[in-house]
Amino acid sequence: MAVLESEQLQIAEGILRQFLPESLKVYGCLFNINRGKPHNIEVIADSWPAFKVILCRPKRQGVLDREGDFNIHSIFSRDKESLGKLLQRPGVIDWSRFSLLAGVDLKHLDVVKDLALSRNVPARTQTVVYVMTLEDSSQLRQLPEHSDAGCRLARLSPSHAELVNANWSFGGDRNSYNSVLNYISHNPSLCVLDERGKPISWILMYQHCALGLLYTLPDHRRQGHAKLLVTEMSRQLLEQGYPVYCFVEEENQISYQLFTSLGFRHKPDYRAVWFQLSLRQQAGSSGAPAL
Repeated sequence: MAVLESEQLQIAEGILRQFLPESLKVYGCLFNINRGKPHNIEVIADSWPAFKVILCRPKRQGVLDREGDFNIHSIFSRDKESLGKLLQRPGVIDWSRFSLLAGVDLKHLDVVKDLALSRNVPARTQTVVYVMTLEDSSQLRQLPEHSDAGCRLARLSPSHAELVNANWSFGGDRNSYNSVLNYISHNPSLCVLDERGKPISWILMYQHCALGLLYTLPDHRRQGHAKLLVTEMSRQLLEQGYPVYCFVEEENQISYQLFTSLGFRHKPDYRAVWFQLSLRQQAGSSGAPAL
């Protein structure tokens, strides 16, 4: 087992590119780390340099944000046997503490379930998602001209964090506010401003580079704002060299249809899983994690 340092993280990012889309969540974490973005992530490989598993976990416990609240461990594994061996090593996972294993390959999930069962650890699948990707701007669909002439596109500012958090399905508390503020302050974002300069629709990027928090205020829906934001944000990100992808829950047909209509695709035989270990002790937090 190896804890990866600066030079190794650069090498690992390049290797992980060979395993997209399965490696995207971990790849996205390393992409931002390697470009100097603030983070609270420790990166572990089962071996180096010929790794088969990489795990990104919180470096410090007790950080008051969404990632710390849910003790999120992002995982990429090339095979389930290697994943099982790493998770069994002392100190890799605190099986007594609530953790959310994010991005587990559905084909490798049974080994995680077996390990939890052998330790009498309560565990359950939180959600199963499609990993929707856009590889180049030529895949983007041409949109009709935007009808709301009084609106304009802009980047979100930190002053908008309260509004975004209040309307985030996984937000609403102080920890989620801190995450939203971090996303806005350090990552690309885009919003539609009305004639008064107030955001009415927006999209952000998580610390693992996935698009997320796409939302339009109810009075401004069915005007094409979401399609405009996804298209323009994706174009800008591709120009800047970012991976462009998002997670869509299997049951969320509205989001699935939106992203496929804009040119996003997913690998037919691949799904990622968010898997919960142990029981949550915190009170007052939303029961669902950020994707």
